[in-house]
Amino acid sequence: MLFPGWKNIVCLAVVIVFFGQMSLAQQFHVMKVFFLYGSKPASGYEKMESPSFGGIHGGHVSISIDTLNVCFHHVNGYHILPQSNHLKGTYEQMRLADFLKDTSSYKYTVIEIPLDSIQHSRLETTISGYLRSTPYDYAFLGMRCAAATYDMLSHAGFFKPRSRFWMMCSNFYPRLLRKKMFRLAKEKHYQVRFQNGRKTRVWESD
Repeated sequence: MLFPGWKNIVCLAVVIVFFGQMSLAQQFHVMKVFFLYGSKPASGYEKMESPSFGGIHGGHVSISIDTLNVCFHHVNGYHILPQSNHLKGTYEQMRLADFLKDTSSYKYTVIEIPLDSIQHSRLETTISGYLRSTPYDYAFLGMRCAAATYDMLSHAGFFKPRSRFWMMCSNFYPRLLRKKMFRLAKEKHYQVRFQNGRKTRVWESD
């Protein structure tokens, strides 16, 4: 014979499990912001290693959500000043597993950020739209990977939305955005991981 009030306890348990699952679902998605450091061939390895775009102050930034990595980069060269037609920039996605394999010997920092359902939805909407139609040109004095990453993050609510000119000036190369992300990670207690690059190259330092 069941004790009095057992129905209330069962109902309460169901409610706790339901809302607990909802809470876990909201934190299921994780965004990773990858900063590949700028580099140049180390002394004695100039024939083995090739120069990289931007050299020691170059590098690259991309965003991964779940199993995909997304970035903004140039195709067939780049413009000095941005143009509205014949764009040199494009957003591209690849499997995260392939990205990690390709960068296994690179120096990089990755900042891992849990996403709630609203942030995840905003970011997915922005990325899917940018993959369908690139919103801006890739130009040396214009939008490049760091500024474009700031743009994506601002749509998800991590940064204040800004003009393209401001984003370009404030994130002219990846290290400037990386400093902003380090401050954000410290404030929000996001996980930050580092990987050392191969010794045949000289890597940018923070």
